[in-house]
Amino acid sequence: MNVLGIIAEYNPFHNGHRYHLEQARQKACADGVVCVMSGNFVQRGEPAFLDKWARAQMALNQGVDLVFELPVLYATRSAYWFAKGGVLSLYRTGIVSHLAFGVETAEPALLKEIAKLLANEPASFQKLLRQELKTGSSFPKARAKALPAELAEEDRLLHSPNNVLALAYLQVLEEEKIPLTPVMIQRQGSGYHDRTLEPNKLPSATALRQALLNGNAKLHELTEYMPVTTQEIIAAEYRAGKGPFSLTLLDAPLLTLLRRASREELRQIVEVTEGLENRIQKTAASAENIAGFLDALKTKRYPYTRLQRFLIHLLLNYTKKEETLLSEGPPYLRLLGFTPKGQGLLKMMKQKAVLPLITKGSQIKKYLPDSRLQQFWEFDVRATNLYSLLYPDAARRQGNLDYLRKPVFCPASAGEKSAGETTKE
Repeated sequence: MNVLGIIAEYNPFHNGHRYHLEQARQKACADGVVCVMSGNFVQRGEPAFLDKWARAQMALNQGVDLVFELPVLYATRSAYWFAKGGVLSLYRTGIVSHLAFGVETAEPALLKEIAKLLANEPASFQKLLRQELKTGSSFPKARAKALPAELAEEDRLLHSPNNVLALAYLQVLEEEKIPLTPVMIQRQGSGYHDRTLEPNKLPSATALRQALLNGNAKLHELTEYMPVTTQEIIAAEYRAGKGPFSLTLLDAPLLTLLRRASREELRQIVEVTEGLENRIQKTAASAENIAGFLDALKTKRYPYTRLQRFLIHLLLNYTKKEETLLSEGPPYLRLLGFTPKGQGLLKMMKQKAVLPLITKGSQIKKYLPDSRLQQFWEFDVRATNLYSLLYPDAARRQGNLDYLRKPVFCPASAGEKSAGETTKE
């Protein structure tokens, strides 16, 4: 039995994601699809456009059978840790056989060669990497420059976001000796960071979010770019006072934390290195909003996404102490949603999974006092509790939703669902 694994954010789910999913399912001859998805905060350092249950429902509507949450301690980190959390989660379900991911280039052999080098890091590579980092280059750029001469001409492969993640997935497979079969799908349409929607072209999630958040497009005008079921879920969430979200909603809370924190407290937050806390404190004192703070603080060593991740870590109080928890992989599989086919996969997992399967929050008590598991769970609950304070409808802002919300059940996928039919919570 072939079960396809996907690591995603679906922020929100659009036609590019549908293309990737359909192509990957065909290539893997998949009998089922399991997704590990970011929760309420995403890898670029922002609150998700809609909450994790709404985005899980989007995926289920389009053919994913099981959606698990990637713990926030991995979901808001660099590509390597994001990949490690996702890959280990999929592998430890005990049922996933293939790992699908997007690439910018149709050169799988070369990507695998580079990933193998990154996994093994020979001494010569490490030396060059340290030298490049001392010049102030960001880690991805320093790593590209440190490649051996025979690969250096291919450093273009390391600069696009999809390839950065692809290399991270391949690196983790190599390091951990995980026998999942890679399924590489070449990206079509707009680039990852493209901010404008173009006719007859698959969109980027960034462009869709910008269009909706800035009011440049009405939801009904985006049929060309996203499935009808995604549009229906977005509309329902809006009506319920549960979105949309962006980093600007955190202006006041984040500036409060930035101005209140001491330099020592800032130094302990993940992503803060090399005296950055001094510049953070100085910049926060004069910043009027978070956009201005980021503009003033950004350098080639500290690009926007890294600084945005720092802000989310500050909000969550995610410190360097918690970094020590990451090397072993996620300690549980937290279910966000499933289909009828997914129910069958869950039965298989109960026999084969090597991690606890959490389908409702109260089950976590069975695994305490496992201190590592408890710390991961507390951060996931904290992330949801803080995210829920952003709901436009104040009545929705109650805490402990991770204990109150059940996994989303989707009775029919896109292939079975008639147009206009939606899934209820």
